[in-house]
Amino acid sequence: MRDHERLSLDIPVTFRASTGGFRKGTLTNLSLTGCFIRPVRKSDIDGWVRIRIHGRDNAGGEGPETIETWGFVTRLEEEGFGVHFNWIERNNLRRFGEFLLHYAPDSPAVRKLLEVNGASFQFLSPSSGTGDCSVNGSPLEGGIIENLLRESWSSFLEHSPSHFFDGMIEWISGLVVEKEQAPPTFDWCSDWFFLGNSPQIHEIIQKIQIVAPSGLPILLLGETGVGKEMFARLCHELGANRPGPFLPVNCGAIPYELSENLFFGHEKGSFSGADSRNTGYLEAAAGGTLFLDEIGELPLPLQVKLLRVLQEKKFCRVGSVREVPFDARIVCATNKNMKEEVLKGKFREDLFYRLDGLSLRIPPLRERISDVLPMARYLLSKITKNGNLPARTIGPEAARAIHSYHWPGNVRELHNVIYRAAIIADRPEIREEDLGLPIEQSSQEKPTLRELREIFEKEIVLESLIRHNGNVARVALELEISKPSVYHFIKKHKLPTSFSCE
Repeated sequence: MRDHERLSLDIPVTFRASTGGFRKGTLTNLSLTGCFIRPVRKSDIDGWVRIRIHGRDNAGGEGPETIETWGFVTRLEEEGFGVHFNWIERNNLRRFGEFLLHYAPDSPAVRKLLEVNGASFQFLSPSSGTGDCSVNGSPLEGGIIENLLRESWSSFLEHSPSHFFDGMIEWISGLVVEKEQAPPTFDWCSDWFFLGNSPQIHEIIQKIQIVAPSGLPILLLGETGVGKEMFARLCHELGANRPGPFLPVNCGAIPYELSENLFFGHEKGSFSGADSRNTGYLEAAAGGTLFLDEIGELPLPLQVKLLRVLQEKKFCRVGSVREVPFDARIVCATNKNMKEEVLKGKFREDLFYRLDGLSLRIPPLRERISDVLPMARYLLSKITKNGNLPARTIGPEAARAIHSYHWPGNVRELHNVIYRAAIIADRPEIREEDLGLPIEQSSQEKPTLRELREIFEKEIVLESLIRHNGNVARVALELEISKPSVYHFIKKHKLPTSFSCE
């Protein structure tokens, strides 16, 4: 924070810590890398802080936009606390540069800060001093922002906590070694994660790589089936080599009456039927990552208890007063709009702020259409390999149908379609009819009555075989046909009789 000259400004600011809502204060001693905040009311602040910087005349619409960033508390004093900024979003950093120009356009410190490679201060309008910092409608552009980002991160690493710094060193070292050996890849997780070529996905991964070593809570947003659990696991794997497990928990599938026991565990004899001590999710995830899927479904009473655990970093098993330390990284996911859930009173605001360290929206397949066909081929290779099925390829017509379909069920639907096609296909090349996509959504011509009969006959027998894991007697009983008829259909349609869950 001391690497850059500070500006003596008194600017309205709101901030929130790991728990609770936003509180008001005044920002002083501002620099590129940090500031000092005087709260309106005395606040016990520690660790990460979310900061919103408001312009003095912002309410009138004439000042700069509100700026949001994360910061780490570096010192506590009687009248307030010092914060070191952690700039992640380039747009917020651009707004910060505009903010400095708006309030101190003639400041030598600001001018020096926003110079790039000794270039002149060209983005200031001729009427410097008026606060107008536009040039051709774009106040701050690429080189300046990149320079600010590099300087701020350099200072942040210098003053960051040791565990964060160590994690960043390890991550950067890994990138250097990887670059020396080969272009950056994710081969180490190719068994369960598909990278693809989507710029949106690459941007998400870049943010995860930056934040993962810090232990900052991550909230994954996105529609059902987009693969949020895979990104949660990536957060775990890219973290600071935590020795503990990656423990996924579906909050929507937990019965309320069992929720406390499942999360906290219980002691022997704590209730009728408790014949032995049970380890809950919070304890089982020690040293690793606890992934809370569908966090919006968590019952309100349990939200209160979870908030306390996250705040105190300890908990008690059911039937015990002995405190157990909580040491796990929290990653959450939901397909709901959590801000709306908070307004409706269905989710606690303080817990939401505690979990919303970094929000990442995972885009649906229809927004990353270039990835759909490569992902289909990736899934097909994985399914045939794990299921001991014959090698398959995706034919041209099937490829066009996959590319044109809108995939409302996202990755989960794509996996199910490819899995089904890999089993149904009676030749090495998967055809469009093997996919079973809705006829009106595909490009194939309308089938004949005989073709429809063949398709449905094959599907019905195959689905029954899958349900009964190839047991012909049970299939015959379910379909009310003879066993010889089942064998006839298996031979006719070249259906498999053994199945894998992959």
